[in-house]
Amino acid sequence: MRQKIPFIWCLLFFLLPRALYAQDTEHLVDSMEKRLLVTKEDTSKVLIYIELGNLVSYYDAATAARYVNEGLDLSRKIKYLNGIGRCSYLLGFIYQDLNDYKKSLQMLELAEQVAQQLQQPELMGKVHNARGSWYFLQSDMYNAAYHFSKATEQFQLIGDTLREIAAYQNLIAALGEVKSYERAVRLSEQLLEILSPLKDTLQMGYALNHLVVNYMGLRKIEDAGKYVRRLLPIIQKTRDFGLASDSYDVIGDYFLSRNLLDSAILYYKMAMDKSLRKDHQAAQSHLSLGIAYLKMKDFDQSFQHLSAALELSGHTNTRDVYYRTCQVLSEYYEQKGDIKNAHFYLSEYVKLNDSILVAETRQYASYLEVVYESQKKEKAITDLKLQNSVNELGLVKRNRIMQVGGVASGSVLILLGLLYRNSRNKSIIAEKDRLLQEEQIRILERQQQVLSLQSMVDGQEAERTRIAKDLHDGLGGLFSTVKMHFSSLQHEQQALQQDPLFLKSYELIHTASEEVRRIAHNMMPEVLIRLGLVQATRDLCNSISAGKKVKVSVQDYGMDQRMEVAREIMLFRILQELLNNIIKHAQASEAIVQFNRDGQHLSITVEDNGRGFNVEKSGTGVHAGLASISSRVQYLNGKLSIDSRNGIGTTVMMDFLFNDVNSATI
Repeated sequence: MRQKIPFIWCLLFFLLPRALYAQDTEHLVDSMEKRLLVTKEDTSKVLIYIELGNLVSYYDAATAARYVNEGLDLSRKIKYLNGIGRCSYLLGFIYQDLNDYKKSLQMLELAEQVAQQLQQPELMGKVHNARGSWYFLQSDMYNAAYHFSKATEQFQLIGDTLREIAAYQNLIAALGEVKSYERAVRLSEQLLEILSPLKDTLQMGYALNHLVVNYMGLRKIEDAGKYVRRLLPIIQKTRDFGLASDSYDVIGDYFLSRNLLDSAILYYKMAMDKSLRKDHQAAQSHLSLGIAYLKMKDFDQSFQHLSAALELSGHTNTRDVYYRTCQVLSEYYEQKGDIKNAHFYLSEYVKLNDSILVAETRQYASYLEVVYESQKKEKAITDLKLQNSVNELGLVKRNRIMQVGGVASGSVLILLGLLYRNSRNKSIIAEKDRLLQEEQIRILERQQQVLSLQSMVDGQEAERTRIAKDLHDGLGGLFSTVKMHFSSLQHEQQALQQDPLFLKSYELIHTASEEVRRIAHNMMPEVLIRLGLVQATRDLCNSISAGKKVKVSVQDYGMDQRMEVAREIMLFRILQELLNNIIKHAQASEAIVQFNRDGQHLSITVEDNGRGFNVEKSGTGVHAGLASISSRVQYLNGKLSIDSRNGIGTTVMMDFLFNDVNSATI
């Protein structure tokens, strides 16, 4: 049973929701191109390129690639890492549309590097999902399943249920391709139960499609028919042509299996009409029509469609369609009595089938190797504990032997004394070995604790970044659009320029937009990523000073070189907490932040002239803040000291020794 899973169309979910632009596409493209002409070469212009690429890729992949490549070039020029990651990820998809799989893989590898450097689980999940699609198109189902599983884990980590469901659909598709039909059916039915209350007809369409395909793979035609009847109303209304094309093709297979050839051909032609990927899906539809016409003994129509399938599958490097077409062509020539060509295509089919089986075996071995490596570290701890238990048992046995020897006759006292001394030496050595192994266990356990703390801290920063991004890109963009509409309305309706209610509404929208930008900036200041810790701290202090409650100044010495981005973010969070404590508790009029770096040694001092406090008897709120600061300093292997006197002020000193000081760049 051949598999035609609509996993690719689930992947469109990870691009911007193009349906929002469907009603006025040309107007939106023109509007954004005009914005490009007046926008400075900064991050805003990069985001416009990304929006254009997302929009245009729906109908013109080549033009979309040009827009996004310009965004990638600008991101590199201004050293905008987030822009590099988003552009390269989007290009990875677009080059798959253009059948340029080499460039697609290069872009996805670049996006993965950026996601790791910025520690962005959302982008990492998207990249894993895109790499899964890349391997799927190369018929490498084990690697495809591996990346789809990793994508599901990343989206589950950040609580993105919709993207998690889409990645889950792709995983089910990969299971179907490796003929794990029963597991694919079980997972699809579980997913369908989750989707039913959500009323998500698009994802329900994918799940129903998987159920039809995999029940047919199990030769349970009646069960497949039940889901065909539920699938048809969804695909007749959907705007997702990819899902519609694949589903009509699968329904054609259902009628073909029941030998209802006219109905099968009707649905195969509907699949051809809905084909979004003109080469890949069209090749599959031509193959299906060729099989159906061959069963009807309409040799002319069959040969026409089989020839088209062979040409298109060879052009798109779709190996599974190509070698199955060779098999059907062998049957075609056999029925025509052309034994020479029948033998040629049968040999081609056998050769390709053997090579695919060998490749699948090699891919599965690589997959098992990845799983094995992930279990190594846990096995090392278990082995050390086991060895420690064996040594302790040996020590107990030796002690018992010495006790028995102690009651022996006096005639062998000298010999026993020598044996005792020798045994004691062995016991000392064994004890040292035991202590050494216990220390190794403690080291490994501390490493695991550090990894757990790092995961927690990384998760917090990822959540801050996600919320800031959602505020800036989502709500901030919406406010900008509303302001643009108000501005257009003001120009078109001159009378509104004197309307107090209109002017007050416009002013409130502007204030709300600025407030959203301020909150997003505080959660993840862009200047911290672009210009570094010192400039971000200076901006924070200027913002506090503007409130005229506390005047905060910054001094830096030897801070010309940047540090790792993750380290700068952690230090910035510590300073945010300290300055927040000054504002809330210190009642200070002045404060100063000093950076002093000498090589790999960094000292940071935060001092205020406030009322001070008793460090030992501080209140619950202050104590919680200091505990948070202390844990972050310890995480960076630093030392923290606090000197506070009532009525004089507080001085917080932090010392760090870093082995590396430069951040990697792309």
